[in-house]
Amino acid sequence: MKIGINALFYQQPFNGSAQYLSQLVRALQEIDQHNVYLLFGPQPITLQPTFPYRVRQVPTLARKNENIEKVFWEQITGPAAARAAGVDLFHVPYFASPLFPQTPTVVSVQDIIPLRLPAYQGDIRVKLYMQLVARATHNASKIITISQHAKRDIIDRLHIPEERIRVIYQAAGDEYRPITDPDTLARVRARYGIGERYIFYLGGLDHRKNVPQLVRAFVRLYQELGDPQLQLLVSGNPEKQKGPLFPDPRPFGAELEAKGKILYRFVEDEDKPAIMSGASLFVYPSAYEGFGLPPLEALCCGAPVACSNRTSLPEVVGDAALTFDPDNLDAFVETMKRGLTDETVRSTLRERARYQTQQFSWKKTAEATLAVYEEVYATTKRRK
Repeated sequence: MKIGINALFYQQPFNGSAQYLSQLVRALQEIDQHNVYLLFGPQPITLQPTFPYRVRQVPTLARKNENIEKVFWEQITGPAAARAAGVDLFHVPYFASPLFPQTPTVVSVQDIIPLRLPAYQGDIRVKLYMQLVARATHNASKIITISQHAKRDIIDRLHIPEERIRVIYQAAGDEYRPITDPDTLARVRARYGIGERYIFYLGGLDHRKNVPQLVRAFVRLYQELGDPQLQLLVSGNPEKQKGPLFPDPRPFGAELEAKGKILYRFVEDEDKPAIMSGASLFVYPSAYEGFGLPPLEALCCGAPVACSNRTSLPEVVGDAALTFDPDNLDAFVETMKRGLTDETVRSTLRERARYQTQQFSWKKTAEATLAVYEEVYATTKRRK
């Protein structure tokens, strides 16, 4: 097979779709030396991809507006470039397959949050775009999604037949492993201004992530435990993320923030494994996830994890984490307290995490994705 992949997000390495793409491509190269892969993008990129990368720019008129350029690439230029290269199938690794595919198409739909949550539906332009890509999904040969919950959402909202959807889990990167060197942990803690006893949150500050509720719960927890060493580290900067989609969590913990007990710091990628490894507890109170990678990354680093019991998160953490209703503040506080103070629970969670994390790997993701490619290719050949 000659397999084309829409590599638009290779230009945005910190985007979730870009990280999925780069991990998938790297794993495909490791397991598949038989098929030919080509990546297609509208602009040159500085990061050297694993497979050959071909540039096909959109017309000058479309480049006058970033949104128009993106849609033009997704719907016209990208599919045309793949067809001209003679690919047997075209994989769009995010929710934006062409409405009129020129080759058999596989689309990865991580979630349908803009179709599910009112806060994320945006203005008329966003709504029209979502209508376009939702309709286009019906014309894809196969849909890959990342959890059973996301699959149910797609069936319910997009009315896609179940047999056309494949659930393929994502995985943590190899860099997420326990960091135990005391000097390394001390250096990273010093970089972010935290002590040895801290709760860590990573995952964004937008509405569904429930960070204000996390701050409320931490204030209660701090008061009840009376532990002057305890801190909360939130990865993010409320000053840079403002507006209706980003509720400011700082007013709910202003007094403790002033005492250095609540810190908002953007944690660099290279520091995340050490910060997770050293955390007394990793907390993830999100109300809605297509998958929920940060809790899995924390489990891989050996951190005790407490997370929301909503949407896909129970699939990801299994019995290796404490779960709670994020809307129930009392339950939230009590769950964190158990995760911090009950050594039997903490030890049990670490043992379970060793098994749970083995269920996920990028090799497994690549093998399952390749099986989808082969299924689409075989079906196409039978129809000719």
